[in-house]
Amino acid sequence: MGDVHGCRDALATLLSDAGLVDAEERWAGGDARVWLVGDLTDRGPDGIGAIDLVRRLEQQSEGAVRCLLGNHEVLLLSVLRFGGEETSIPGESFHGLWRRNGGVESDVRGLTPEHVSWIAALPPLALEGETLLIHADTSAYLALGRSVDAVARATRAVLAAGSVNEMDDLLGIVSDRMRLDDPAAVQALLDAYGGTRIVHGHTPIASLVGVDPRSVTEPLVYGDGRVTNVDHCLFAGGPGFVTRL
Repeated sequence: MGDVHGCRDALATLLSDAGLVDAEERWAGGDARVWLVGDLTDRGPDGIGAIDLVRRLEQQSEGAVRCLLGNHEVLLLSVLRFGGEETSIPGESFHGLWRRNGGVESDVRGLTPEHVSWIAALPPLALEGETLLIHADTSAYLALGRSVDAVARATRAVLAAGSVNEMDDLLGIVSDRMRLDDPAAVQALLDAYGGTRIVHGHTPIASLVGVDPRSVTEPLVYGDGRVTNVDHCLFAGGPGFVTRL
């Protein structure tokens, strides 16, 4: 499932319509495995509610529901650690950058230490069978390591105790976009991390194809069938979808 961006109720409805949760929003997916590609927070009304729902389903499903680390999760933690510090954008603080990218103050106010620990442990990448799941449509992840585990370790280290510059660099990596129309970039990711195809969110399908988000009802497959974009742009009115891989 693509970027949720604070649309907690839409998330619950989509999962219910797919038969993955019941009427009380409890896990009902049986032996299904569900991945969200990150960006649970910002832009929409209830990022904390989205986090809480995903965390609860993760527990109820005994790990069958998982979530990747998105750039907005990194933004949120950068605000907590370095809010007023300046980023590599002259005159732009971490807090200002977050606000300019849809930051919602209630998301920061609602964060508990448990939320922060959970976010900081989210994997940036995952290999599920032959599918490489990533948040951002970029090969910039390669700068963090040449294996899924190496990228996870490097990211956790920055989120836990990295310097201002290291956090800024991480933000640049996970915020990069629109690089996977290059077959060489796609192949570099698959060679390093495994799999035969890539699934990502981050860049709204509606903005790529120039349509109203309300008309987007399915993923965008490109790159000779090797790349699938699942960002349904929920926060701008997209109806959303759950993609069976």
